[in-house]
This record gives sequence, C-alpha cells and structure tokens, in this order.
Amino acid sequence: MSYDSVISSAVKKLSSKTPFFGLKLWPLILISIGVLILLLLILKFCCARRRSSKYGHYQLNKPESSRDAISKTPSSALLLSRNALPSETDIESSGGRWSSREGYRCSSTKSGQLKHWNSIGGIKQYTLEEIETATNEFADENVVGSGDYGIVYRGLLFDHSRVAIKKLVFNNGKLMDFIQEVEAMWCIRHKNLVKLLGYCTQGTYKMLVYEYVDNGNLKHWLHGTGGDVSPLTWNTRMNIILGIVKCLVYLHEDTEPPIVHQNLKSSNILLDRQWNPKVSDFGLSKLLGPDWTLSSARPTGTSGYMAPEYSGTRILDEKTDVYSVGVLIIEILSGRSPVQRRGDGTEVNLVEWLNSVLRDQNIIHVLDPKLPEKPNKKELKRIILIALRCVDADAENRPKMGDIIHMLEPRDLLLSDGRVTRTETFRRNPDSN
Repeated sequence: MSYDSVISSAVKKLSSKTPFFGLKLWPLILISIGVLILLLLILKFCCARRRSSKYGHYQLNKPESSRDAISKTPSSALLLSRNALPSETDIESSGGRWSSREGYRCSSTKSGQLKHWNSIGGIKQYTLEEIETATNEFADENVVGSGDYGIVYRGLLFDHSRVAIKKLVFNNGKLMDFIQEVEAMWCIRHKNLVKLLGYCTQGTYKMLVYEYVDNGNLKHWLHGTGGDVSPLTWNTRMNIILGIVKCLVYLHEDTEPPIVHQNLKSSNILLDRQWNPKVSDFGLSKLLGPDWTLSSARPTGTSGYMAPEYSGTRILDEKTDVYSVGVLIIEILSGRSPVQRRGDGTEVNLVEWLNSVLRDQNIIHVLDPKLPEKPNKKELKRIILIALRCVDADAENRPKMGDIIHMLEPRDLLLSDGRVTRTETFRRNPDSN
C-alpha cells in the first residue's frame, strides 16, 4: 500500500459520519481534546483555590486572660493556631488577619513547643565569622548603643545590607530554649516593630541580628543638643504616638499569649527617615530567662516610666505597659525627661510635673518650647487627657491599648463621667490657660 493511499484512507475515515448526531469523526476528536484541556484547567484552578484557602487568611486569636497567659505560658508558644507569617503591611491592612503570600509558617504543638518550618525562607542563623566581618571585629566605632540587654553594633553584611547586631550580656541558659524563643520572636511582625532577621549562637556568644533603623531614637530627637527648633512637628509627634500604640495593640491583643514589652522608654523607640516609630527590645526579658529577671529588679533608665504598683507587686503586665505609654506621651508633648532634678537635688517625675502644671492652670506650659508650631488648645487638652488616663495611679482605671487607639481620634475620646480623678480640676476649667 502506497503512502498516498494511506493518507487518502485516513482522510476518508476522519470525514465519515458517526452515529453521534451524524457528526463527522474529526470534529468529534477536536471537541474531545478541547473538553479534556478544559477539565484539566478547572482541576488545576480548584487545587490552587484549595491551597489558598488553607494557608491564605486566618483570624488572629484573642487572648482569654492576658495576665495569666503572660505568667504561665512560655514565649516559645507565642504563635497562633494555623498561623502564616504576615508582612508588616498585611497586619495593618487586612483587619487583623494573617496573609501568607511569602510562604512562611510558624506553629506550636499542644505542649507549647515550637515547630518551625518554611517553604521559601525563614530566620537566618549567622556564623560568628559573618558577624565579626560585618562589625569589623566588634570595633568600638561600630557601637551604636548599650543597655540592660547588651551592646548594639552596626554591621554591613556581604550583600551590603546594613543591620544592627545586639550582643547579649547574659549567656546562660539552655541553647535550644534560646533558639526556640528567638524563632518565636521572629514570627511576630508589625510595621512598627524593629524586624528580627536572625541570630548567632556560635562559641560563647548569643547575638540577635535586626534590621538597621538609621535615624536615631526618640530620646535623641527629644532631648539631644540640637537647635532652637525641633524637627519633630506636632503632626510628627502625633504620628509617633499613634505608631507606638498600634504596635502595643498588636502585641497585647493580636498575639496569643499576649506579649508585654516590659521596657518601654524613649531610647527604645527608633525612628526611620520618614519619622515612623519602630519599637525595639520587645521580648528580650523573656528571652534571657529568669536569671536576668531576678538580677534586674528595674531596668536602667526606666524609673520614670515604671507604674507605681510595680514596686510592691514586681509584676509587669499590660497595665504597666499602658502606664509607660502614658509617660511617653507626656515626654513627647513636653520634650522633658521622665525624671528631672529640682534645684534642691530632689527628683520629680513627669506625672508629678504634669499635675503641678495643670493645678496652676498653665496648660500651654506643657508644650515643648522647641515645637516649630503650636497645636490648638482643644487638641492639646485632648492628648493630655489621654495621657492622664494612661498614668492613673489605679491600674484598673487605665484603658486598654485598643481603647487608646480610639481615644486618639477626637470623635471617640472615652472619658469616665461618674468618677472623680486627678484631672478633675483640669476638667472643671476647660478654658484655662
């Protein structure tokens, strides 16, 4: 049989009619192929939707009892059921839901032990050689600060990215416990938190590697020796306050168990080039363990920020964080240090000073004289009232962080009408100067 005859026979068969509605064979073959391709595309789409619904968006759990959770649960369980690690903008824009487009995942077992894995990337473990190269062998000129937790160095990695490296002062404790705590901290992300990138536990060192925030800290810009006019305008200061509170709302109310910062002060509020606040040092007191907590009754430089009940209870919880935020608000408004010495050598803290100014009905004297422009009195009084609510001597009367967010909006200012407080004189004289 010749080649031409084979072709002719095949064409004849394809052109012959079939019992199926009298259609020819070749259109039926084309239709079958098209249907098969369509079914495969539908199947692929369904599989993709199923994976997306499994890892896409999950509601953050709300803590049942904040204080009990902090005291009883290790921070290695600072993870959410079926969590997917979000980007910082996702936390702000998705209404309290996780988004896992990056593929990072963190979870915990029922026993509270951390299980960590990732599909694209995860927390980086740096070698000591990388750290020493980045900091030029921990050169003094690369020291950017020191405090209760350790010394902070600026560093330049091989990829030319700048980082801040915190060399911790307390090296005791089990290595695996330390790593679990660090990995749990890495899962906590918010645009107003300094981002943890990795760690190093080589040799006798325990070090944490953070993003580098290159515009100094709030303490420097409030109290540093600058010109007669501060670059921190009224709107900039209000945005800083709002960013700090948003971060604390996330730590207190959107993580399980809730996280208490325990060491809020202006030197721990870093600022980027757009004056956005970045809260640093969260979780470090838990990370360093009970030995550090017992040996450090009160972290250096926090006396003016510490709630009065702490001296008796030695308990740091959400309410003590709220008190510290109140002091920070007064500090940002006034440009004054949290503790100052009088001429007779005695000390006065910011809360005492503010109450004395309000008793004298000199509200305008609360403002930082270096402010380039002054707010109107109504706005100033509103922010002062919020600060006074936060520093109430009775911890039970202090608002929650979530309430403070609403109080920072004029239409949602929450005041207690039936309760006499330290602000009574101030409220009775709303038009006083």
